[in-house]
Amino acid sequence: MMNTDSPSLAWRQLPDLPDAEGFAGSYAGTHQGALLVAGGANFPEKPLWEGGPKRWTNRIFVLPAPGADWLEPAILPKPLGYGATASLPQGVLCIGGSNAEGSVSDVLLLKWNGSGAEIETWPSLPVTLTGHAAAVLDGKVYVMGGSLNPGEQDAEARMWVLDSASPSSGWQEAPAIPGRGRFLHQMASCNGRIYILGGIGLKQGDGKMVRDMLTEAWSYNPQEGWKNLAPLPYTVAAAPTPAPVFAGRIHLLGGDDATVTGYTPQNHPGFHNQSLVYDPATDTWQPGGSIGAARAVLPCVEWHGMAAIVNGEQKPGKRSNQIWAASL
Repeated sequence: MMNTDSPSLAWRQLPDLPDAEGFAGSYAGTHQGALLVAGGANFPEKPLWEGGPKRWTNRIFVLPAPGADWLEPAILPKPLGYGATASLPQGVLCIGGSNAEGSVSDVLLLKWNGSGAEIETWPSLPVTLTGHAAAVLDGKVYVMGGSLNPGEQDAEARMWVLDSASPSSGWQEAPAIPGRGRFLHQMASCNGRIYILGGIGLKQGDGKMVRDMLTEAWSYNPQEGWKNLAPLPYTVAAAPTPAPVFAGRIHLLGGDDATVTGYTPQNHPGFHNQSLVYDPATDTWQPGGSIGAARAVLPCVEWHGMAAIVNGEQKPGKRSNQIWAASL
């Protein structure tokens, strides 16, 4: 169900990440009041459409405050991207992902102490994952979906949960989503439930699995289990995630709505520049207006009363080094 009573967001630009190209698929979160960004991939040597190779990064960036300068206090143990992130009191949890060698099950905690960054190893996922998403509910980190391997030939329906108060207990398997397995979907945490919104499933086509864009929406909590929600009015994948919550409503900010097809990376016009708002109280969707920058495959961080969207793809193969922030 769709209505038109739309709250609008105000947008501002934060300091650009100090990399000429920027990255897609970075990890990003907040700890001790700072914004932490790590990993991701880009095409630094020459554009994708000129045959440029994708390169993953191990760089870690920290913005101590919205008006501060970026710092680079440390590096990841290896280049990684396309994982999921959860901001916890202990630090920023970087979960799974992939690099040029394939997908990983690694889980790292990035910590900011005011002058430097520290990295802790946390329990690995039971499986390798890339293109998944995460959300935090009652101190527990929920990871759902993704692909076991790069290449978009499998789409997970399983969900894993880690109690951040007792990480040594490891990841436990939670009930799988009753709907489609998916990757590049959006997750959120709101009003005592986690939400799984849109994304990309797979279907058989021409002897291989091909993309099937989804409008399915689900919510979950451990007391009541899964609940099927009103579908999205149109498909949304690879929008900033975890999706931010303002005034009890979940905002999907741009992403890929599958309307731009048949273009080469060179002449692609860019991704969707409109937002969608979901109201859990009424199980309805509404248009949320235009966004500060149309991006895909990027994280979102709720920080200083804003939702900061970090870098991402302007179009396939073309990154951005910008950070945009929305607030009501």
